Amino acid sequence: MGNDLLPDGSMLVTDRSGELYHVKNGQKTSIKNVPDVFNKNQGGLLDVMIHPNYKANGWIYITYSIVDKKEKGSHTALIRAKLKDNALTSIEKLYQGSPNVNTAHHFGSRITFDSDGYVYFTIGDRGKRDVNPQDITKDGGKVYRLHDDGRIPSDNPFVGQKDAKEAIFSYGHRNPQGMAINPRTGQVWVHEHGPRGGDEINPVKKAVNYGWPVITYGINYSGTTITEETAREGMEQPLYYWVPSIAPSGMAFVTSDVYPELKGHLLVGSLKFQYLELLLLTQDEKVAKREKLLNGIGRVRSVRQGPDGYIYVGIDGKGVYKMVSNSSKKKTTTTTENVATTETSDKVEETTKKEITETTKTLDTTKLVSESEKIEKGVDKEELANADKEALETEQITKEMADDTAKATKQNDAVMEFEKIANTDKAEYSESMKRGKAVYNNYCAQCHMVNGEGVKNAFPPLAKSDWLSDKVVASIHSIKYGLKGEITVNGKKYTGVMAPLGLNNKEIADVMNYISSSWGNKTPNFYTVKDVRNVKKSEK
Repeated sequence: MGNDLLPDGSMLVTDRSGELYHVKNGQKTSIKNVPDVFNKNQGGLLDVMIHPNYKANGWIYITYSIVDKKEKGSHTALIRAKLKDNALTSIEKLYQGSPNVNTAHHFGSRITFDSDGYVYFTIGDRGKRDVNPQDITKDGGKVYRLHDDGRIPSDNPFVGQKDAKEAIFSYGHRNPQGMAINPRTGQVWVHEHGPRGGDEINPVKKAVNYGWPVITYGINYSGTTITEETAREGMEQPLYYWVPSIAPSGMAFVTSDVYPELKGHLLVGSLKFQYLELLLLTQDEKVAKREKLLNGIGRVRSVRQGPDGYIYVGIDGKGVYKMVSNSSKKKTTTTTENVATTETSDKVEETTKKEITETTKTLDTTKLVSESEKIEKGVDKEELANADKEALETEQITKEMADDTAKATKQNDAVMEFEKIANTDKAEYSESMKRGKAVYNNYCAQCHMVNGEGVKNAFPPLAKSDWLSDKVVASIHSIKYGLKGEITVNGKKYTGVMAPLGLNNKEIADVMNYISSSWGNKTPNFYTVKDVRNVKKSEK
């Protein structure tokens, strides 16, 4: 999901499925003539941003995953277009990554403009970590810079080098899904997903190699080592890195007076832990402290400061929310010194010797009430009048109704008959388990952990899981078609969104066999392609 605000206060919002919405006065209109997208796993319609001089030229910039019919596989593309009568017109393709890759993840992608009018965008390594990021003749794992019409700037670092992709500005990145301009320096900053640990923030420098996968602070999802090196001469160190990973997505510097206590600092969304993270910066651009905002709001996909000064936060499966200050009786001007003495609640985790805390003095974001709920249900006046707490509310701008995956299938487990492990060839079962483990480590372990323990209050455990034993059909359905809404696992309720993983039926059967017989789970069943095929999307 990406979003940007138009001069009239309306908003453009991308949906990974390929839909582009124009949202105005709470009403959502689907835009026509959007290019076909590769809507699989992490692929789809990605980011959107208007030109800084949109009022004069009307240009809108969009990144998406594209399938070239002349070549197998897919890649990331950048286009610009104009909006007329709820349709895209004057579409121009400015860049398309190549060569295509037969994977469905790590497309990137974010867009931004600098003060000189250059457009920057990102493409992830496309799941080819040992091929793309360190090779400037191949797209992927890079930050790119173009003139706003798609021409390559003559001073780009690799212009004139044989076979080089001349649009490259920096390389050695993994999967950047956050990008913003530092207002104090004018420099482009990106953050990028690490593997298991090692998410990074990197101020982007011309021609610089950021090291992936030669150096990293992360490990494989399976727990094995990627590299022993965290530093090497000629490769840039991150300004900051997260261990464990937060799965960052979306980023914005706060320059608005709407939030004086946040002004001058950085906001980053967390997909994995479902909150908005505030990174408090020193005058020399170092991360002094981390604070957790909007805790439990959902998988934060995008973060944008609008021209009205408000922060807009995109949440997977829910829509875009506007952060509204609920009380303005007492304001605190944020400075480096003041930040260091802010009162906080209990420490919730330690990463690389830095604290992440939930603010209780300047910000209280543990109780979120949408504007519509405030009007309908009312709000505790004493709570809102507390002058020592700045409550941030969220005004929902767009919302998709979520399906309750627990009720997703009309078929129940008793109706379906599964093959039994006892009647299955041992070699066939063993091979399915091996394949399923590989699929799990590739697609599932970052959220549910390599040992299936999950993440507290975010991702349910798969280890000793009654969901896998009692809700077999719903389990297959969630892997095949995704999960939205509330489910109950081991007596605890979880609410969130899991996008379809883009697996084929054989891969789903294999991963079901693996997780259903691992970490204390026991099943007599052996799941097959036929079983997966029989679970239909229409059964809702």
